[in-house]
Amino acid sequence: MDQYTFTQTEIDEGKVLAGVSYLGIIGFLIGYLAGKENRFTLYHAQQGLVLAICFLLAVIPIIGWIWSLFCLVMLVMGLINGFGGKVAPLPVIGSLGFKIGLLKPDQQAAAPQA
Repeated sequence: MDQYTFTQTEIDEGKVLAGVSYLGIIGFLIGYLAGKENRFTLYHAQQGLVLAICFLLAVIPIIGWIWSLFCLVMLVMGLINGFGGKVAPLPVIGSLGFKIGLLKPDQQAAAPQA
């Protein structure tokens, strides 16, 4: 996950859509479709999609309610990271977002240093 680097321009231009990406499936679609040329937005959109899917588990009685509180905390963290221009994966569910593969790691960062 440390293989993702962004220019300050990408971050500045993608902050709003990155934050919007955490607002459910509709927010994900808005962020993804409107910001698919911005790598910073895609970074947050893939995590927003996983978070939206995780919220679906809230329908399970008792366990789902506890899970929804966890997801609510992740939602707040995602909003702060997205709107704040931070590059940080969400705990637990952030790594699942990278498996979706909307955003590919940087090739320079992925290559071993000599």
